[in-house]
Formats: sequence, C-alpha cells, structure tokens
Amino acid sequence: MCARFSEQQVHEYLYQQGMERLIEDVPEFECHAAAGSTAAAETETLRDGDEADDEINFELWRIIKERALEKLERLHRTIRYGEFIGSKVKLPIDSTRPMELDLLGQHEDGLFILELKIDRSAERNAFSELFAYSNYIAGMFALSGHKDIANVLVANLDVKITRQAFLYDLLITDRNIIVYRPEFSKETLQSLRLKLHIPTDDDFRYFTNRLLSHDAMSCVVASFHDLPGWIDSAEAAGSPPDHTIEHLTALSSYAAQLMEAEHLHGFCFIRKPWSEVTLFYPNSLIICALNPFRLADPERSNAITEQLKDEHHAAFWEVPMLGFEGRLAFIAQRAVKDCFTNDYRYELEFPLWSAMVTSGMGWSTPITSASGQRA
Repeated sequence: MCARFSEQQVHEYLYQQGMERLIEDVPEFECHAAAGSTAAAETETLRDGDEADDEINFELWRIIKERALEKLERLHRTIRYGEFIGSKVKLPIDSTRPMELDLLGQHEDGLFILELKIDRSAERNAFSELFAYSNYIAGMFALSGHKDIANVLVANLDVKITRQAFLYDLLITDRNIIVYRPEFSKETLQSLRLKLHIPTDDDFRYFTNRLLSHDAMSCVVASFHDLPGWIDSAEAAGSPPDHTIEHLTALSSYAAQLMEAEHLHGFCFIRKPWSEVTLFYPNSLIICALNPFRLADPERSNAITEQLKDEHHAAFWEVPMLGFEGRLAFIAQRAVKDCFTNDYRYELEFPLWSAMVTSGMGWSTPITSASGQRA
C-alpha cells in the first residue's frame, strides 16, 4: 500500500507529524527484557551452587542477536522522542548540485539524520546516501566520529542485500543506525505508522555463519624466544611461572589495544607449549581479525569484475586481502618490539585460521587472551 503515495507525500506527512506520533511500540523489547531477567535469575541460581541438568547450548548467533537488540532498544527509546529541526536540508559540496538531506533531527543523545526511501529500486543506495549525509554533518565538528551522529532509515528493506548491509553496519562497523518500515493500515496517508525493523533469527544465523565464519578471518602468528627472568618455560605445578603469565598477558592486552586503535574486529591470545615440548620459538602471539575483503557480495563483485580484464581479476581480490593481512603483521611486529626490545628476534607466519582451529595442536593452549574491537 506504500506505493500509493509518493516519497514527497510521505516526507511531508512525516515532517508534519513527527516521530513520536508515528512510531509504534515494540513488543519484542518487552519480551527481550523478560527473557533477560529469566536468564539472569537462572545464572544466579547456578552461582549459588546448583548444577544444570543439561549442557549449556552455546549458539553464537543468539549472542549476536542479544547485542543487536540491546543496541536497537537504546536507539529506539531516544529516536522516537526526537524532533525534526530541518527538512530538505541542502549540503553544498561544490559548484554543482548540492546533496539534499531528507530530515535533520535532534534527540536525547544529539543529532540524527533520517533518509526516506519509498521505492524498492532506491533501497540499494539507501545506506551510502544516509552515511554520506551523516559524515557531512559530523565533518562540521572537529574530532567527531562515526558514532556521534545517529542514522535513521525509513524503508521497507525488501532487498536482501540491504538487510545484510544493515546488520553489518550495526554490528561490525558499529554505527548508530536504526531502520523503520513505513506501513499503512488503511488506504490513507494518515494511517502511516513506522514499525521498527528487527532482523529475523534467519538473518542473524546467516550473518553469523557467513560473516563471522572461520574462513572470513585472517590470522598472523608472531613467535619468539623466552626472555629469562621475564618469560620462562620452566613450569610450576604444571603451569608457567606467575611472572611469565603476567608479562605475556601484558603483551596480549597491548596487542588488543593496537587492534582497537585500528578498528579491527577480532581477538588475540598467547600460545605457549608445555615444557616437555621443545620448540625453537616457545612463545607465540596470535592475532585474528575479521578480514572484510573475504566477505565480498557476489552480486556486487561480479558486476565489477565483469568490467575488468581477466588478468586483473586476481589483483582485485588478492591485493586488498593481502594488504589487510599486512596491517595485522604490523600490529604483531609493533606489539613484540614495543614490549621487548627493538632488535628482539621473532618470526611471522600467516596460517589459515580455519586450519588452526581444527589442527588439534593439543600441546599448545592459550594461557591468556584479549579481545580487540569485537564483532
């Protein structure tokens, strides 16, 4: 029924009525809160000493969903009470036709940008336009970042690629973004309501299985010698000495901070073999991060490669992928050099993470770990 009204008509009505009058309540958030309370009570019961009858069923997509719902709930509860302060705001960029921002608003946490897309054919460019406006506004303020401006999209999200892009920007790029679907209960413009878009369980499963799969990760291993008195392999009661654990933990934490500064999504940890196992390098710093160049959408990428000569196809895929692994290598090198000495000897390897997690290297286990900017 949305097709009965032009984008201009919907825009004018939305600007006139405001967000609070048109946005519907979200029953899912009430269920989410109740489920969270139940889970907390069950966790507290286990802490009191009761044992669970069944093994814990760990499903990563449920954790990803939980994080997404928490973020959407926070954004929704502020955006819905925001107010518009500008409509069809022109953003001059040069002497040509300026960009035109649909709606500019303010809410409890600052400013928000609203982009309206009624036509299904226009959805593909929705996020690129929305972020272009958002970045323009953010660029007016020195030192502002991509999370300082909230992004609101009003669209049907009928195209699968846009639903995937939404989840990616929400969880991986970590933007403050929220989507509302325009719905009409009657054949009148006055029946317009904005319903919060909440991804389905299948969306979260797809996102987790594809975007966060082992094959999507790049890995670098920096191996190095013991440093007597600081890092030793001699064990006490089957474990490395306390000072060894302390210093390797510091190395891992520093590497995680470097990952955070580079806006990488992944984790790092130290691997040290049992003292009975003799290795040339008895210590390894392992850094693993989500490589965005392993996640190309086939539809979009094929449209590009079809325009390239055959001999350039490999470069299109491999060069940026290897360049990303170079960033990981730089972090590993810097972590080792900064924490030890500039001439400290180490060796870099670039194993496949999908092979590492199935290699069965039982002699070496993580003794410390840290997360970067987590996906």
